[in-house]
Amino acid sequence: MNVDSLIKEGELLEAKAESINYGSDKALSGVEYETWTSKVILYLESSHPESSLTKKAIDVNKELTEKSYQKYQFLLGTLKAVKEFDENFEVPNFM
Repeated sequence: MNVDSLIKEGELLEAKAESINYGSDKALSGVEYETWTSKVILYLESSHPESSLTKKAIDVNKELTEKSYQKYQFLLGTLKAVKEFDENFEVPNFM
């Protein structure tokens, strides 16, 4: 599993978000959402184990039933930031 496939999978979940609170909010649930969330956490733990964003992602997702759409947006945004960072990060050359 790589970051690109996780981003694509997450973007496809957007279509499954259901309107709640008379259309003022959205929610995601189900095995597909839970599986994607787990994969994102596993990816972050393996690729950026010491990152504060990885720790925040774990904390934010301890209770998946509350504010699921906001958590989804956070995870998708985190993946996009990780991808951009990894693509643009240059190791300084000290020689």
